[in-house]
Amino acid sequence: MPFKTEHLLMKSTNNHIKGIITRCTNYKEADRIFTLISDNGIMKFIARGAKKPSSRLSGHIEPLNYVTLYYRPSKSLNSVSQVESINSFLEIKKEYNLILKAQYMMELSESLSSENEDNSYILSLLISTLSNIHNSKIPDLDILIFEFELLKYQGFGIRLFDCTNCNKKLERSDHYFSSKVGGFYCEDCFESEEIHHESIKVTIEQQLLLRTISRKKYKDLINLNLVEKEINNCRKLIQKSVQDIIGVQLKTVKFSDL
Repeated sequence: MPFKTEHLLMKSTNNHIKGIITRCTNYKEADRIFTLISDNGIMKFIARGAKKPSSRLSGHIEPLNYVTLYYRPSKSLNSVSQVESINSFLEIKKEYNLILKAQYMMELSESLSSENEDNSYILSLLISTLSNIHNSKIPDLDILIFEFELLKYQGFGIRLFDCTNCNKKLERSDHYFSSKVGGFYCEDCFESEEIHHESIKVTIEQQLLLRTISRKKYKDLINLNLVEKEINNCRKLIQKSVQDIIGVQLKTVKFSDL
């Protein structure tokens, strides 16, 4: 049993980590460099010989694969010695539209993650959403929840219940949202502040949707008679907030209709 013994020895002498591969780049003739979202944040790896059909790494080092990696740490690129696929999300990969949505969620997760930090919540949230969207009747609603919870976890939650300027409780009516301040203005403050050019009008229905998500009453969303337009408008608020937070528009938003 030489291979099994060698395989077990390899595992025991290397570090290992679980995560989702977000990006891959071919390097030289047979190698691949890739990025992993893991419990420990963003990590960079090189998989030597991964492009060779005979390699044990072949087929595993692909974007949107949830894997366990065994690797040798390095100051530059961690070198992969063994990889095991946990979930390749094949149902998503069968539908182009779902692939685009998955790429967006991975890019968003990566943009709000750092190296060498506890990233277990973001990884868990990403895996959970990816696991559900191919069965979801409204995938964009799942993604809206993902976006909302991710921003909230990273300290950029949207202020939904009171005015960001005067702290007065918001009445039941349409209000204006500003991504610059991460919340809504009451009617009085909106009229007095020079913010008209940067604000977006948000309907009562859209506010109710965001508030229900904020309270984590996901089952109640079924009773809201959701319209796709309302969901998409809420997602645009989130995406504008992300753009203001990170300073640039995500590529997956810029080049696709998400």
